Amino acid sequence: MKHTVFIFAFSLLATSVFAQVESLSPATFNASIYHAAKQQQHKYLIDKSQYVIFSDTLSLPFVDDFSSNTLRSYKWAQNNITASYTNVFGTCLGPEGISTIQGDFISDSSYTYTYDTILQKTDSVADVPIVFTYFGPGTASCFSKTPQTNYFWKPYYRYIFNTDGTVQDTVLVNPGLQTINYAPLVHFVQGEPNKKWFDNYAFWNTTYPISPPTIGVVTLDGLNEYGLPYNNTNTSTFGDADYFTSYPINLSGLSVGDSVYLSFFYEGKGLGDKPEVGDSLILEFRDVGGVWDSVWGTPGYATLAAVPNVFQQVLVLVPDRPIQNSYFHNSFQFRFRNKAALYGAVDQWHIDYVKLDAGRSAVDTIIQDIAFVYPYQPITKNFSLLPADQFIGATDLSDTLYFTIQNLDPANPTNKFITRKASMLYPSASVVAPEVSENFNIVDFNLNQGTYPFSEYNITGMPMDSFVILSEKYFGSGDALPDNDTLKLTQIFSNVMAYDDGSAEAAYGLSGVGLKKVAVEFPLAFPDTLVGIQIMYNNIEGNVGDLVFNFNIWDSIKLGDVNFVDEPIATLDNKKPIYIDSANGFTTYLLDTPLLVSNKIYAGWVQTDERSLQVGFDFNSGLGLQHLFAFYSGNWHPTVITDQGSLMFRLIFDTNYWGADSYNAVKDLESSDIPLQIFPNPTQDKVYVQTPLENTDVRLYNMMGHEVMMLNNVTSFSIADLPAGIYFARFSQEHTSLNQTVKIVKR
Repeated sequence: MKHTVFIFAFSLLATSVFAQVESLSPATFNASIYHAAKQQQHKYLIDKSQYVIFSDTLSLPFVDDFSSNTLRSYKWAQNNITASYTNVFGTCLGPEGISTIQGDFISDSSYTYTYDTILQKTDSVADVPIVFTYFGPGTASCFSKTPQTNYFWKPYYRYIFNTDGTVQDTVLVNPGLQTINYAPLVHFVQGEPNKKWFDNYAFWNTTYPISPPTIGVVTLDGLNEYGLPYNNTNTSTFGDADYFTSYPINLSGLSVGDSVYLSFFYEGKGLGDKPEVGDSLILEFRDVGGVWDSVWGTPGYATLAAVPNVFQQVLVLVPDRPIQNSYFHNSFQFRFRNKAALYGAVDQWHIDYVKLDAGRSAVDTIIQDIAFVYPYQPITKNFSLLPADQFIGATDLSDTLYFTIQNLDPANPTNKFITRKASMLYPSASVVAPEVSENFNIVDFNLNQGTYPFSEYNITGMPMDSFVILSEKYFGSGDALPDNDTLKLTQIFSNVMAYDDGSAEAAYGLSGVGLKKVAVEFPLAFPDTLVGIQIMYNNIEGNVGDLVFNFNIWDSIKLGDVNFVDEPIATLDNKKPIYIDSANGFTTYLLDTPLLVSNKIYAGWVQTDERSLQVGFDFNSGLGLQHLFAFYSGNWHPTVITDQGSLMFRLIFDTNYWGADSYNAVKDLESSDIPLQIFPNPTQDKVYVQTPLENTDVRLYNMMGHEVMMLNNVTSFSIADLPAGIYFARFSQEHTSLNQTVKIVKR
């Protein structure tokens, strides 16, 4: 756990008598946060104290290498309610994890009394009963039973009136009074199909681990499912944080003699924050009675030098136990959880390659798999995102991209063919780089294999308002997990200029008294129209939502000159940080008036508040570090941060974005003769799909090229939960030539 306000884990500088500090700290906000055969439906799970989720039971073997996201989708439970019950009671609620309140009720009708002064008599009207839902006793199958409807009333008063209608006396009436523990509202939800994990409090990613067994891990830290701190009131908060839980797995008919083992790899810290001695990673099994038992755990590390910086493999035997708390039943579950500081993306553990199967042993450590280890890097040389209007051709593309491939089993065949290719998806479908296959031989556990955008990609048709390039690299390994044998990068050239990859592994900020400024340099190939700024905030000091600062745009700064006056060419005054719990996490600020810029500009912020305005810092892209500058002691300096990375501060160009209404994103691709239209566009919620084909699938990508939605058989879909901005929707239909990409604007 943490005991200090700032953790200067990477670099810091005391610059003057004003004690101003430029520093990197563990990120306390993750913006990136905002599959198995189905068997009979068997078991329900409780989530968020009011959702009863009926799940599918999985069968052995259970294997997940996290090369794709198999955690539950964002807001799945909330958006897929099949039934709702009010005032639910029964003895199983508490043991099953449903939150309840307490109230006194009677089983006979209650009445409201009035006095008729004309007829000189008391009148009474029966009250409407309160409807309760009873699910009965027991915990093994409580919510699988058909509920009963019960009616209760609140205790009431019988009034004795005077002849003038005033109350002479009251008598409390409470026949059959009973105290009931009940849940005011319980939702029933069908579990999400084609998933292996029940919840999404942990975070799937490809950016935090160092040398994982295969691409993709699940990270546990101090952030909730929305990427926000569980408790950031101070930096001493500590307790139970993340967990991720398997769907039920059928182990009935097995015993300890079948040698059922669970194995997994774990790493502390990675590119994130080190777990402390008081922190821990815990593995639990759920028995037939619903009780979670801790079966393995490990503490954090006393010093940075004690961190192994490698993934370690663990094998745990599913043991034999008495029948009343056996693990060998038809809805066995396991889960990982952590104890950590609760104020941010700290105390991080990364989990990879989970496998549960019978017929194993304590030395069954070999995994017969060859896999990619890291994601496809941007094909652009100087930026992670480049506006289409700033693209000048091959000189903007990387010379060579390298890919780490890991052979997890020395006995695997090492002679492979690796293939690379690229195509344009939007605005027209075309080949950008032809398919090339090369032989390679893995003689060690890791291999760097290149791709060459500068010399191989042929992007024509400029200028274009925007375009999308799909780059692919894959090899045929013939192993059981083909997903980790393929890498794809959907790179969007539209209107955003950025150095970062969209993931914050740390938080950057300036602290101390006096005037402080930060500037990021953006070289431009052509004159363009600047319309806005995007920034990802963190809140390492607790929430500093009341910190007031200004955004500035400069056409020049001068290093080391105390006499230089950096007059801004545009400002946005008196702004406050806005913390976004969304899929991409960037807060967007539009300029009051679009600004024509050219050559080179600097954009950043100015503050006098001594608290640190923490901004995301990306360790996976070092493109922006040489373009980062800080102002203190009366003059500008290059950043003193030495860790390779990029500040998560972006620029938006294009007057169409500023106006938004001028977009026409309904476009048919020339390569297809199948008509497709979407409407309305722009939109705030529903997108309707019009095509003569059935079973049309859609994949939606944000500006970073990250897939934020995948739906099958759509006639409409909602983007209400996504932040405002530009998205690209790729529509396809199996067994036809439909493969079209359109631009969608979310207001």
